[in-house]
Amino acid sequence: MSPDGGDTPTGAIGDEINRQFGSFSNFKRAFTAAALSVFGSGYAWLVLTLGGRLEIITTRNQDTPLSLNALPLLAIDVWEHAYYLKHQNERARYIEDFFNVINWPYVNSIFEAAMESRYAK
Repeated sequence: MSPDGGDTPTGAIGDEINRQFGSFSNFKRAFTAAALSVFGSGYAWLVLTLGGRLEIITTRNQDTPLSLNALPLLAIDVWEHAYYLKHQNERARYIEDFFNVINWPYVNSIFEAAMESRYAK
């Protein structure tokens, strides 16, 4: 996250999001739906699977994508403590605000490094 974050992803991650999801808007809708679908505590993730495919997944409680051999690129914490002070129980508003602080250059750097690793093979 970054106070200068937000906007749309650029670079390799932006290209891959557009290729695999059709557009950033489609990705944003799918990521939001995943985050809203978590019952109780957990996370929504943009991950890179072995073979180089982007996927949106959710995990409950403290579980991570690492146990699924997926590399986390982006995560939103949907535990109530993450958003209650500012958004009370309005998770949808919290998720919308989250898109304003995503540090896409950092996400891109993780993605580019991963594509040079075993994830792209």
